[in-house]
Amino acid sequence: MEFMGILGFIFGLSGLSYAITAKNEIAKLKQELEDFKMSLEGPTEASENKSSE
Repeated sequence: MEFMGILGFIFGLSGLSYAITAKNEIAKLKQELEDFKMSLEGPTEASENKSSE
């Protein structure tokens, strides 16, 4: 019985580690996507702001 508990604990920790890693990777990808969107939109907005000033 103790072996099953230890095995469950190990698998639980590895699953938690995988989930945390996946969460961090998704957060990085979302940030890269937002940066990419800003880089695509940035030059046109910057030139419009300069011409209006």
